[in-house]
Amino acid sequence: MVSSMNGPGSHDHLIWRELDHRTLLQAPIFRVYASRRRASDGAEADYVLVDSADWCNVVAPYTRDDGVDCFVMARQYRHGSRTVSIEFPGGLVDEGETPDAAAMREFEEETGYAASRLRLIGRVNPNPAFMSNSVYTYVAEGVRPANGQSLDVNERLDSLLVPVAEITECVRPDFHVHAIMMCSLHWYTLYQADGLEYGERLRKWEARQSNATAGPLH
Repeated sequence: MVSSMNGPGSHDHLIWRELDHRTLLQAPIFRVYASRRRASDGAEADYVLVDSADWCNVVAPYTRDDGVDCFVMARQYRHGSRTVSIEFPGGLVDEGETPDAAAMREFEEETGYAASRLRLIGRVNPNPAFMSNSVYTYVAEGVRPANGQSLDVNERLDSLLVPVAEITECVRPDFHVHAIMMCSLHWYTLYQADGLEYGERLRKWEARQSNATAGPLH
């Protein structure tokens, strides 16, 4: 069944059905597999896809002692780009863990800060062409310094306060180069504008589609 996010009408002619699949590579944080698919017109093809655990990140506003509004962020080396970047803290959702719990855990471990509450403000697929997982973005409330970082054995990460204006008004190459961070910033900007959490935003879209399908009243 096609998700309601696609709007009204049938899209069945666009769907490819899986016939078979096989694992090509089992890596520590993802699996690469080949999927044999069949289109509605009978065409068949093999697609190489990535199966990964879900990811989460946390946008955490915090006012510095000098009154400057900041984000609590993480600075770390990224092996893919071979650069040091600043990011909203986050990470993998562990097996058996909810995205909410993972987001709070990652935020506390990476930054040494705590939050009284997290609100889910966005969800995306990082690249639907070949990935199956989701990235959940949360906004933190009641952010405060806590017990210090608790990093994994191979994590090398600095926690820092970055002025909000440097992220929202400037082009910082060490932040804006990261597509997922830009998605998270987009969700935060929407949330700041109307206060809608992700579930409320979906319901708003569904209501709009329902009204469009029903048409004008006579």
